Amino acid sequence: MVVEVRAVVAGEWERVRDLRLRALADAPDAFGSTLELERDHDESAWIAWVQGWEGARNRFLVAETAESWLGMAVGSREAGEVDAHLYGMWVEPAWRRRGVGRALVDGVVEWARADGVRALVLGVTEGNDGAADLYSACGFVDTGERHPLRDGSRLRMRVYRLEL
Repeated sequence: MVVEVRAVVAGEWERVRDLRLRALADAPDAFGSTLELERDHDESAWIAWVQGWEGARNRFLVAETAESWLGMAVGSREAGEVDAHLYGMWVEPAWRRRGVGRALVDGVVEWARADGVRALVLGVTEGNDGAADLYSACGFVDTGERHPLRDGSRLRMRVYRLEL
């Protein structure tokens, strides 16, 4: 089955919502947000995932087959910043370790380079070795920085960086 990676458009916000909520349900400890917080977002909040939040510009990529969306990654750059972030990375469990995650990361890297970004930064929950291995294989380096995953969480995330 052929998997394509492409940017989504604001008009696809309902599919963005459905995919993001699947990701949050599947991997609740992998994200800085929760299913409970996001399930009630309105249309404008989902469109912001595609276009950008509060002065940032986003590039929302989806991995898809002819039948369904099976993965996502978001590149985001705040106005005036030289670095960008990779957020919301997720691949359907049945599609992991089949090159889909790498294709999504490569797509965000390509977007970042074209936009003149100096480096991409992301966070990985400690203990999520599969994600850490993927990012390391893509050239990201653990910076040694650690932060709480989200407010109230005992989980911590490691910060990774890829110089472009």
